Amino acid sequence: MQFIKKRVRQLAKKIIDYSIEDEYKVYRLKHTPFCMRKQYTAKYHDLYEKLPVQKDKVIFDNYKGGGFGCNCKYVLLQMLSRGIPADYVWVLRNPGDAAMLPAGVRTVSYGSEEAMREYATAGVWVNNFQMAYYLNRGLLKKPEQSYIQMWHGSFGIKKIEGNCDILNEDKPWLVLAKKNAAYTDYWISNSSFETQVYKDAFWGAGKILEYGHPRNDLFFGDTASTADKVKKRYQIADKKIVLYVPTFRDQNRSQVAGPDVRSLLDCLAQRFGGEWIFALRRHPRMVNGEVDGFDLTAKDADGASAICDVTDYPDIQELLAASDAVITDYSSAIFDFMLTGRPGFLLAEDYEKYLDLRGLYYPLEETPFPLARSGAELLDNIANFNENEYEEKCRQFLLEKGSVEDGNASARVAELVAELINKGENND
Repeated sequence: MQFIKKRVRQLAKKIIDYSIEDEYKVYRLKHTPFCMRKQYTAKYHDLYEKLPVQKDKVIFDNYKGGGFGCNCKYVLLQMLSRGIPADYVWVLRNPGDAAMLPAGVRTVSYGSEEAMREYATAGVWVNNFQMAYYLNRGLLKKPEQSYIQMWHGSFGIKKIEGNCDILNEDKPWLVLAKKNAAYTDYWISNSSFETQVYKDAFWGAGKILEYGHPRNDLFFGDTASTADKVKKRYQIADKKIVLYVPTFRDQNRSQVAGPDVRSLLDCLAQRFGGEWIFALRRHPRMVNGEVDGFDLTAKDADGASAICDVTDYPDIQELLAASDAVITDYSSAIFDFMLTGRPGFLLAEDYEKYLDLRGLYYPLEETPFPLARSGAELLDNIANFNENEYEEKCRQFLLEKGSVEDGNASARVAELVAELINKGENND
């Protein structure tokens, strides 16, 4: 069925030009005068436009209903710990994830009519992704509403949004992305470098606040209890964890080559000591969650599984806090992990191809992480890892990027949300 839908869309693009102009979707039959216009905001105007805004309602959405994690999680927890009174709403794609949320937080299904209603009536929107889906369904932002954008990357290695040519080829998406940027009142940055990325990638952006990323506050405290929590869930208490976090490919989201697990674990044990397990974290945009190139049935010396699939874990920050080493290709997760001081490695076998298609803000060679272009080179980098050199490179990198991470980002954003709520109350 998915194949048929894809083919129909491909055929339609050959004969129909589709665009978004103001509040209308416009369909033009190529090489003919035929044109059809549809007001895609009509339903919003009919059902939601006149609904009053609830000034103390705050709606959180972590990457399209992706569960209880990332920046939104830590802002919500901070607000609850401070006893800030509000009507808290969390958007979820999987209803089963509701059990992870703190008491007193309402949930709503991602993309539902109920979610549209909550967005139309919430005084404050807090999320970490482009709201193109909701805007495409006609959502409009009212003047009395505030929108805080925290994004989901760090130190911007992959080119994003307005800086990424492959994304900008989709003209209707571009219209919605620009609308999303124009709606955003506050952008939360973790560095002077990221501030500039926001300005470049989000068409000028709005008010940028260098508060740090709330999700990274976790790394400035005692992470031992978090590590115990993760290891208990996956029953790996006596082993060290190497977390593999590949990112998707725009041209083929299902194909990502990985290292040879058995050789990798042996190398890590020889260099750093202890027993290791390979934890696989698939990117949410990978089709069917597939990762190619290594044996998912690999066993350790005792015959137990050497691979632990942690894709279903809701909060990658907790996985990073529990990990003793991280390997990725182009995922920004490793830049968060850098704050722990633990070793990170890059395996980028399609480096040139990725540069051509997606693009990076700076070469991988300029990061603190040893870069490998093959599995064999990765093993060499692990075997020859120099802690002192790595520590100095991380320190210098954070300094050059103007990092403001200090463990207090969630407090700053929570205070901002509280101010917006109170501001609304003072306007009565």
